[in-house]
Amino acid sequence: MIYIVGIGPGSRDYVTKKAFDTVETSDFVLGSKRSLEIFEINGEKIELSVNLKNELYEFLKNYKNSDSKKKVSILSTGDPCFSGLLKTILSFDFVKKEDFEVFPGISSVQMAASKAKISWEDYNILTLHGKEENLKKLLNYVKNGEKVIFLPNNLKNDLKFLIENGISDEKEITVLENLSYSNERIITDKISNLLENDYSYLLVCIIN
Repeated sequence: MIYIVGIGPGSRDYVTKKAFDTVETSDFVLGSKRSLEIFEINGEKIELSVNLKNELYEFLKNYKNSDSKKKVSILSTGDPCFSGLLKTILSFDFVKKEDFEVFPGISSVQMAASKAKISWEDYNILTLHGKEENLKKLLNYVKNGEKVIFLPNNLKNDLKFLIENGISDEKEITVLENLSYSNERIITDKISNLLENDYSYLLVCIIN
């Protein structure tokens, strides 16, 4: 059986007991280096690189062809069902929904909302990860004065796109970086000032 396991924003404190129990009893555990470091792993550990889509494809193809009954856990940062690995795995033509189970995790959007103390049901939610077309949606939301929570692709480039398309660089945005880690940082500032900083790729942004 294949399990897609949501592991929360990054800290062990936000990983569910279900996730720990599933990974502990798995024969294979696949994930990024930082994901694997969260767990005590008894089975075979497989570290995924930047080519994770191809690596997952090859592993799962071989697994399916072998008709294996071994237990596989695939670690997905945050929640697999939002900007996570569920969509990637569903894109594989040989994978059927009955082949796997999904265990949700705490998403970065949930974590950001809790830190900002906002009700995220009032916000439009967007991911820009690999979705350049969503930049136009973000622009339209901002132009219409709507509230948005978004996961940037490259924050500086995304902010420059907004400015180049008529958004004032005086517009304030809250940037939440490295949520749940010891180096967590939360900044609320004008776009012009935000462009002067450097950021990790673990970001959530809020526009009110």
